[in-house]
Amino acid sequence: MEKDFSGKKLSRKTNKVLLILNVVIFVAAAVVLAGSIAHDEVVSVVAMLLVMVASAGNAIMSLIRLKGKKL
Repeated sequence: MEKDFSGKKLSRKTNKVLLILNVVIFVAAAVVLAGSIAHDEVVSVVAMLLVMVASAGNAIMSLIRLKGKKL
């Protein structure tokens, strides 16, 4: 039997860790994006843009949860 975690609330500590990790991932993707642009690698540019969008969205959601607002 599998557990359903869809409605489970995360603790403040977990949200802080997720926020920090997503910011680090965003910065790392930006560095790789800059290198990919310098070397004209189109596939890497598109991939890093997608990673940046996803990590920015996750960071925003973690920040909203830390502020205690309802989603």
